[in-house]
Amino acid sequence: MASITVLAGDFLQGDGDYRNGVFTLRTSLYPWPGLTLPLSRLKSVEVANEDSINNIKQAIGFGVAGAMLLGPIGALAGFMLAGKETEVTFLATLKDGRRLLVAADSSTFEEISRKMAS
Repeated sequence: MASITVLAGDFLQGDGDYRNGVFTLRTSLYPWPGLTLPLSRLKSVEVANEDSINNIKQAIGFGVAGAMLLGPIGALAGFMLAGKETEVTFLATLKDGRRLLVAADSSTFEEISRKMAS
């Protein structure tokens, strides 16, 4: 299961998941179990933006460990050692014309694109 975030569009902003070809969107109108959208209801997906971001939890952990071992310079080095991941923001258009702008990690977007192409 991969976490996604709905940023804008014809659906309310909120968090969600993507698993086995189905989006589950949790919003204030559909808090649990959420609104489900299978990929078969999508007409297209297109990349809006790709950003390389630091993994914040890992950066904090490495920074604290570095600070304990080497002080402020160790904290900076620990923060710099944290892994980076790519976040993809994409626009999904449904067959009924509704749209949603979604942020997900790159591997989730690649899986969605692969399944849309087949």
